[in-house]
Amino acid sequence: MDPFRRRLITVLWIPLLWFGFLLPLAAQTNPTVRIRVNAGEVVRTMQGGIGASWHAIETPIWGREANGDPWSGSVWGANPPADDDAAWQQLYRHAVWLGLDWCRVELEQRMYEPARNQFDWDNSEMRVLYRILDWAEKNQVDIFLQQQFSDVEWNAYPELRGTRKGVLISGPVSMQDFSEGLAALADHLVRAKGYHCIKWLCITNEPGWTWSSFQGPDGKPLPLAPALAAVRAALDRKGISLPLSGPDWTDLPKLDPAKIDFDAYIGAYDIHSYLSRFDGEKVGDYSLSQAEERISQWAAWAHARRKPLFLSELGTQTYGFEYSDPNPGSYKSSLKDASLIVRAIRAGIDGVNRWSFINRGDLDGQWQLVDTWDVARNRLLPAFTPHPNSYYMIGLLTRFMAKHSGVLASSMEGGADSVGPQVFAAALRSPRGQYTLIVANDAEADWDAEIDLRGIAAGVTLYRYRMSPEKRDQVEVVLGPQDEFPVSVQQTRFQDRLPARSLTVYSTYHLQPGDPGIMAE
Repeated sequence: MDPFRRRLITVLWIPLLWFGFLLPLAAQTNPTVRIRVNAGEVVRTMQGGIGASWHAIETPIWGREANGDPWSGSVWGANPPADDDAAWQQLYRHAVWLGLDWCRVELEQRMYEPARNQFDWDNSEMRVLYRILDWAEKNQVDIFLQQQFSDVEWNAYPELRGTRKGVLISGPVSMQDFSEGLAALADHLVRAKGYHCIKWLCITNEPGWTWSSFQGPDGKPLPLAPALAAVRAALDRKGISLPLSGPDWTDLPKLDPAKIDFDAYIGAYDIHSYLSRFDGEKVGDYSLSQAEERISQWAAWAHARRKPLFLSELGTQTYGFEYSDPNPGSYKSSLKDASLIVRAIRAGIDGVNRWSFINRGDLDGQWQLVDTWDVARNRLLPAFTPHPNSYYMIGLLTRFMAKHSGVLASSMEGGADSVGPQVFAAALRSPRGQYTLIVANDAEADWDAEIDLRGIAAGVTLYRYRMSPEKRDQVEVVLGPQDEFPVSVQQTRFQDRLPARSLTVYSTYHLQPGDPGIMAE
């Protein structure tokens, strides 16, 4: 080979070698997500916030069908006795650290009206209820009060009396007695006790399902509209303007206007979700990837009628929920829940309630955010501790969101893989002008992120807080500011890396690990 040809081949070969070397590196480069936020454009103002269920029911409710399905749910127990002030202070500290500001509180008619027109306002369960409401009143928490079951023999259908399950699932024989009892409860709590924190009243849990407490003697669901009409009329007779919420259906039901014959009696809409997964798998009548679309439809319907829409129960049963199954509180489930909350905020939700703040964790899975119950010894724990994963994952959302925040206009490019969308983002502005951007990466891979915060009037600093897989299953997680990103009118962009399976919050709130969460401004 002559020297000229050798030199020519060398000149051509070297770039090819470099190209072959760089090509694999390029393939390994993380894909980029571009998030754009207009800080000056509030799309809507949420009429609630984010919190967790806190039940006052202490009387045991056990029960399973022969096939193992629970019919009562874990809506009872795990509270300390009402007179144990030290234990309640423990619970209060957790609730304040989490920044719970929109909470669903559950009770039964049995608790306050054990016999027709005989009211008991000072028993142990009612005093537990007062403990919860006292905390809410002090901390400006909005309460969604729910009668979970009636659970009274005196107003159950004769065909369903005689067993605990029958009494639990029975709708009221006398709708008048049922409605007057609820009106008496509202009058006692709102007027006599002065609980201004109670903002909504829901009359029954998940009507239309086999475990609901609104079934007739033939085992078929009772119509909801007549009951809502009766309760609304009873409240009006007492001059109580407390709005009702409904229909409390599950599981992210399809909006069907033909089934909504109760709009005239309610002041808010609420639905439940327990199947968040987002991998395209079809469950029931819809693909789980359609969650945001369904919430959007409900939100549009409610907002057109100038009423809020609440996700009044949220969790995922996708990975298991039997007995003491830890999966409802696993890292994977908690990230799915957080992702759904982010998507729901974008879709138009006004308030979100995670199931649940405390729970015995031994009937239909470990849903609790705080561990108060010793399942092995069937007794209260001496010290109440964070439940791994769910406490910190949900806390990362609740700590940085003030109730009644504005949802900012935002858009995103990228964040999808072969399965579908895996990165979800929502931006908020608090009533006093604090900014918070929430980004959930539900993918198995890291993503590079380019974030653009435009429309600010002056420079701000965003602090980053994050839950990522290395914190999985830890009882003690330090959630302090990890990094900071200055943004100015001139320089609106910054870059960061979103780890796989992570939840990241960028906020102008500067919260140290032990600081209380943001609740109301």
